[in-house]
Amino acid sequence: MLAHPEQFSRLIDGPERIRESVQVSKPITGCPDGITKTVWDVLTRSAQLNPNGPLFGENVNGRHVFTTYREAIEEATIIGSGILATMQKLHSTNKLIGIAGIHSRNYMHTMHAISGFDLTTVPLYHQSKLETLCDIIDNCKLEIIFCENASRAEGFLSSKTPERLQTLKTLIILDKTTTLQKHDDVEIMSLDEFKEIGKKNKRNPVKPKPETIYVICHTSGTTGRPKGVEMSHGSLLAAVSGIFTSWTIAYKWKFGQEDTYFSFLSLAHIYEHLMQTLAIYFGGRIGIYDGNTATLIPQIQKLQPTIVSLVPRLLNKLYEAVHNGVAKKGFIARKLFEYAKRTKTRQLQNGVLRYDTFFDKIVFKKLKLMLGGKIKVLTTGGAPVTKEVKTFTRYAYGCPLVEGYGQTECSAAGTLTLPWDTTYGNVGGPAPWSQVKLVDVVEKNYMAVNDEGEVCFRGAALMTGYFQDPELTAKTIDSEGWLHTGDIGKWLPTGALQIIDRKNEMFKLCQGDFVSPIQIEAIYANSPLITQIYVTGNTERSFLVGIVVLDLPRFKQLPVVKALDGKEGIEVIMEKKEVKNTVIAELNKYAKENGLQTIELIRNVHLTLQEFSEENGLVTSTLKNRRKILEDYFAPQIAKMYKEIESL
Repeated sequence: MLAHPEQFSRLIDGPERIRESVQVSKPITGCPDGITKTVWDVLTRSAQLNPNGPLFGENVNGRHVFTTYREAIEEATIIGSGILATMQKLHSTNKLIGIAGIHSRNYMHTMHAISGFDLTTVPLYHQSKLETLCDIIDNCKLEIIFCENASRAEGFLSSKTPERLQTLKTLIILDKTTTLQKHDDVEIMSLDEFKEIGKKNKRNPVKPKPETIYVICHTSGTTGRPKGVEMSHGSLLAAVSGIFTSWTIAYKWKFGQEDTYFSFLSLAHIYEHLMQTLAIYFGGRIGIYDGNTATLIPQIQKLQPTIVSLVPRLLNKLYEAVHNGVAKKGFIARKLFEYAKRTKTRQLQNGVLRYDTFFDKIVFKKLKLMLGGKIKVLTTGGAPVTKEVKTFTRYAYGCPLVEGYGQTECSAAGTLTLPWDTTYGNVGGPAPWSQVKLVDVVEKNYMAVNDEGEVCFRGAALMTGYFQDPELTAKTIDSEGWLHTGDIGKWLPTGALQIIDRKNEMFKLCQGDFVSPIQIEAIYANSPLITQIYVTGNTERSFLVGIVVLDLPRFKQLPVVKALDGKEGIEVIMEKKEVKNTVIAELNKYAKENGLQTIELIRNVHLTLQEFSEENGLVTSTLKNRRKILEDYFAPQIAKMYKEIESL
């Protein structure tokens, strides 16, 4: 049984009402050992303690094959030597090195090679549009890029013009490509060929300093062009140490060489760097997802991880898959499952979190085995988790759910829910590294004296700044070192932080009511009928409308659709008024059951099967809606929806 915490944070004396973590006496600034200062230190420390232990594993013919810590250090040294030799050949002084594509053992060896030779990784997200990646390459003046495969490299080569990608000089292919095209201005080689250069010019690693920029993660945010967030070794380790302290020192959780982290998220996200570095600090191993969504669960089952990090959207899909499976079982099994859920939910409401009850052993054991059977903790972040899904996840898989809140700019984990927490409606308290305060947002009547306002972070895990953008950096981090997030928070009586609004993303309807589209979307998005939704409004109208991405199999199960299916094409069916009205009714019934008010319900919809993706530019790399771009992209459909309803 895990005790319920009375407080998540403590209030510091002073007019700013600053709060800190109750898990430490003062904010931490680095690793508890006092020696480990950089990501390279983390790797070499664990390699010294466990040289023959498995580290990076990828799926080969249905099972994960690992390189050891010793082998990873050797690979990184050879690749790093090759990078320095190539830079010398190019007469290059640019310390930024690109890596493009899905991660793999070779990707990770390369990433640590860059780190271990005092260089900086610039991840190029595999789901970003090619045009966006070219902007990043040009902005960072990248000369050397490692690509997952020849196809990725060819995309860059095809984009090279007298005005575009002029700095690009060397492409290295990470997979086992056999045929490589030639290019007049760019040298293209396989990783094996590149490693031969490293072996012939082998050097000792060049140890980075804590203030050296470890990675530049580009985040487009919800508004527009990519921003390069510069994260130093020291800052990332402060965030890593925050989780380490919260879990193992304050909470006494045991992690070590026997632990396995399932690496699902892209290394273009700081969240993944955070979790991988934590796993390496434990001395554990990292099993890499191979990118095949159809075999995601079987991969987890075979790997048997102890730590899994998933974005809320995947938690939603897991929840839906479990409940779809239960719906197909017999009457007694369904009733037992529902009774078990009610019992476990009541326990959570009473502050009890345990995994040794009758229902854990009989009903939920299969769900734990679905995730391998050894899982100790699930983590999530990047977007809100609905109450229904969060509650279920906390008890269903045999381990606590820890949620982090923050931004790339504060290493993704500025606040952490505590492992034993059973409450909902908050993102925990300050991480052990952070100070948090709320500042007045007068135009929305949020005042810090009332424990409401814009969330601001200060501490060792903040970014150094935005790459080559001092003006934006100064707007984001003020003269006293506070990072302004743009999120509106509220302190709860327990000292936990609740996110209640966005500073700039609410809009007013014509009757004067303000609505928060992000919170509304978070509710609708969990309806099994849809996969994504964009909700918008008009200051001259009194109601909201939505662009709805349908779950096609569920949509086809609606009686009104069944009656038309086969007689007309699906695109025609989606345009029919009676079909839209049915979808609106289903969605609004679900929304009202989950707490939305009448003013927050959508009155009209445009139905589509086109996914909002990073490739088409409609969502960010963390799957948040890019509101302005969605508004422009669907402008004709939005105008049509409002035209169809005459009332204001």
